[in-house]
Amino acid sequence: MVVRILLVITIFVASYSSAKANSKDTTETKKESPQKLQNLFSPSIGLGVGMFKFYGDVLQVNRGSALISNIGYDLHVKQQLSPSFIAKFYVLFGSLSSNERSIERNLNFRSSITVGGFALMYNFNGLLPEKRVINPFVTLGIESVEFHSKTDLYDSYGNKYNYWSDGSIRNLAEDDVNSSDAIVIQRDYVYETDLREMDYDGKGKYPERTFAVPIGIGAQMHLTKNIDFTIGTTMHFTFSDLIDNVVSESAGDRIGTLKANNSNDRFLMSSIAFSYNFQGHKNDKKINDPTEFIDYLAYDNADEDNDGVIDFIDECPWTPAGVEVDEKGCPLDKDSDFVPNYKDDELESRPEVPVTPQGVEMTDDMIYEAYMRYIDSTGMFATTETRLITAHARPKKTYRVQVGSFSEAIDAELVDRFLSIPDVEIKNLGDTLTVIAVGNYDNLPEALKRKMQLTKEGFNAAIVVTEERDGSLKSVGDEANNMAIEGNTNAAESNELFFRIQLGAFSKKQPSSSFNGLKNIMEIKADDGLYKYLYTGAFKTIEEAAARKMDLAVDYGVKDAFIVAYKGGKRIPLNEAGVKTSYVETDIKNTQKEYSKENVKFKVQVGIYKNQLPTEVLSKFMEIGNVEQKSVENGLTRYSVGEFKTLDEAEKFKQELISKGLGGSFVISLHNEELIPINKAQEILSK
Repeated sequence: MVVRILLVITIFVASYSSAKANSKDTTETKKESPQKLQNLFSPSIGLGVGMFKFYGDVLQVNRGSALISNIGYDLHVKQQLSPSFIAKFYVLFGSLSSNERSIERNLNFRSSITVGGFALMYNFNGLLPEKRVINPFVTLGIESVEFHSKTDLYDSYGNKYNYWSDGSIRNLAEDDVNSSDAIVIQRDYVYETDLREMDYDGKGKYPERTFAVPIGIGAQMHLTKNIDFTIGTTMHFTFSDLIDNVVSESAGDRIGTLKANNSNDRFLMSSIAFSYNFQGHKNDKKINDPTEFIDYLAYDNADEDNDGVIDFIDECPWTPAGVEVDEKGCPLDKDSDFVPNYKDDELESRPEVPVTPQGVEMTDDMIYEAYMRYIDSTGMFATTETRLITAHARPKKTYRVQVGSFSEAIDAELVDRFLSIPDVEIKNLGDTLTVIAVGNYDNLPEALKRKMQLTKEGFNAAIVVTEERDGSLKSVGDEANNMAIEGNTNAAESNELFFRIQLGAFSKKQPSSSFNGLKNIMEIKADDGLYKYLYTGAFKTIEEAAARKMDLAVDYGVKDAFIVAYKGGKRIPLNEAGVKTSYVETDIKNTQKEYSKENVKFKVQVGIYKNQLPTEVLSKFMEIGNVEQKSVENGLTRYSVGEFKTLDEAEKFKQELISKGLGGSFVISLHNEELIPINKAQEILSK
């Protein structure tokens, strides 16, 4: 249907233009139009940027400015078909969004879109004056639109947005029995939930692709012969009503009292663009008759240096005022020593004798000195300058030893080994990379000695690094890392006992504001799924650690911190460290335990949550059934499914759960209900 409409419009406009052209006096000499027909092999390519404005069922009232919305990009190729018509092929990228907040309902969505299409542009060439600066046009076309819509239902901690009648957003519904305990939360504007997967209106796996008809207007201006500037706006009428996931049949609490409209979704793009055409342009300037003689000398009588010789034939321009010159405009040189008379201190030098820049004959001693200056490599004749540099001194290079670099969670036992090094520092570079380094040395040999100590203690990945300005660590290179070092390289205190302060362990990464501005914090994620946070620094006595722990509680409000002990490359209970405690430590691994194959099993962990489960998570747990829950530290609850004797069986079941929408699932291993690393479980089963 759309193709037929385009064809009818094209034929009509072409016929009208042809009839208007034939009505002119054929005997009249036609002037060349500035709208020249572009060569078929000289297309224009362009890039544009603009704003997308959505018109649909969410926020269906036409509120807001079309120029303040989501940014979009336009890549296009244009080819002129006739003086009046231009074909345009284009691709659009961007996103559509709408956020509706009212008493009746609260809806939001964001959809990333990709559009590819063809449009025909008509520039009114037969109706407007030929000599014009701005060329208006209209466009009509057909295009394919691909969209992928999501909505923002939960904050970064998994709390569902509940919109209360007082205008606030809270973590519990207003009619919940525990609504008095509800806290105010804020939208994070992260659109995490796929709208098609929610299947609110029973549309199933509907196609996220549709056709659309773009209708637009605009104007084009020629900046140069090859560069054009275009401004315009186009309304895209889609054949789908599912971009915002609200249709005319939508109902329920999500829709509220407002009804959806009966028209399909559409969006407006207002943009500017620059394009470059590859059209060659002939030189239109009048060419003089080659047989005609022109006396160019008569046109140029300027004499800038006023020496009586015009600039056109002056071989020595800018001669100083008052200096006598020859017929070529150059200063006179009586003795031909290439030093003009007005600079020559010796006007009658002998022919072909070397002279100084002042025109004076050079003696043998003067020639010898000039030669020595020319070949000087000792600095005897050099002009020296002594400078005292006190500011902006180059910072002194420091060296450290990197013992590990990880882009994933670290084995829990290896975490304890790292933390058993007193001067260890854990650096988190970005969201994925964790680098562990020790020491701080001002010379390379000392750093290499420490590297060799750590290698003997089992840290085989240890390398010497330097710290860059951006905080990253850079290896000093293979050659420097393998230098021979003399002297004692034995570890001084490999079995040293010391204490640390652990601030907590959490299932999710904590924001920087969680510890009230406390800066000296190390963060490390182990493969048990917990983020551990420790205060930087080690204490030789329990008294020092306890005093600092009290300071943290008073100064920063850190009240849940506790003291841990390390010795011999592992974490030990406080009672083994000689400390009397009134509580039982549960976060210590007993390396002397005996393991048996019969008690090893694998499960699939589907989540770990604090407080109540989100509604959509609970519904998925009910679908799969037999979800086991177990309380862990800090009020967290671990949810797992299944029980398998081999890792392969558990991995296969994990993939089934992922296909059902539980994307965060992963395999865990246990021995007598105690969580152990996967590699430890495989080690036990291989015996």
